[in-house]
Amino acid sequence: MKDTTRVVAVVVAAVAQVAGSPLGTVLSGRSVGDVSDGARSLVTPAGYAFSIWGVIFLGSLAWAVHQALPSQRTREVHRRTGWPLALAFAGNAVWEVVYPFASPAAQWTAQVVIFGITAGAAVAYARLQDLDVTGAARVLPAATAGLLLGWVTVAPVANVGNTGVALLGIDPGTTSSQVWAVVALVAVAVVGGALVLASRVAAGPFALAVVWGTTAIAAAGGPLPVTVAALGAAVVVAGSLVIRAAALRGGREALLVG
Repeated sequence: MKDTTRVVAVVVAAVAQVAGSPLGTVLSGRSVGDVSDGARSLVTPAGYAFSIWGVIFLGSLAWAVHQALPSQRTREVHRRTGWPLALAFAGNAVWEVVYPFASPAAQWTAQVVIFGITAGAAVAYARLQDLDVTGAARVLPAATAGLLLGWVTVAPVANVGNTGVALLGIDPGTTSSQVWAVVALVAVAVVGGALVLASRVAAGPFALAVVWGTTAIAAAGGPLPVTVAALGAAVVVAGSLVIRAAALRGGREALLVG
């Protein structure tokens, strides 16, 4: 019964996060992109970066179907990661519905939710590290969890930046804004690099998502210090992956794939 409840929760949450964005647009009359573009900060990635959600959603749906198969329902990898990933998916759905309303209450709620999404993805990722992840599990859910966590390591920074511009009236053109943007990107580099070095499974997808997000911040055309910091974060995370892969030798496949 417990396995069935978890399986259903994963399927429902995976579908809900795909439906959340169009539902939020219908209810609020504006899209996530409309709100984000209206309050761009120094750490808002270039628009193309958000296409990564398509890959994450596809992986999430594929995993939801895979873990629902009778032969998969009792596997330890799904039992350990199912609930935290279901909570992350459900959080995505809530964020996509709430954020487009753009009111102060909606913005602050979205801030809380996005950190909850990050926490759920982080718990699932951490639980993967001491499991024997083989076969399809390297992609479903390992690589999918890595991609999700990597992206939501960058996304809260962008979300906080947008909220600062929209609600607090922070001017992105000031020197203090540049300083805070650089500090935030240094934090991403430190956290991302440390997590890659400590990982045994799925660090490749995680690093790919972080590098994708930080290079997109650099590509957005902000001030030089912010661009350099964003590229530096990408280099640190990518370099950490190279170091970790070299150290693991026989475990490279699990690290780089899932």
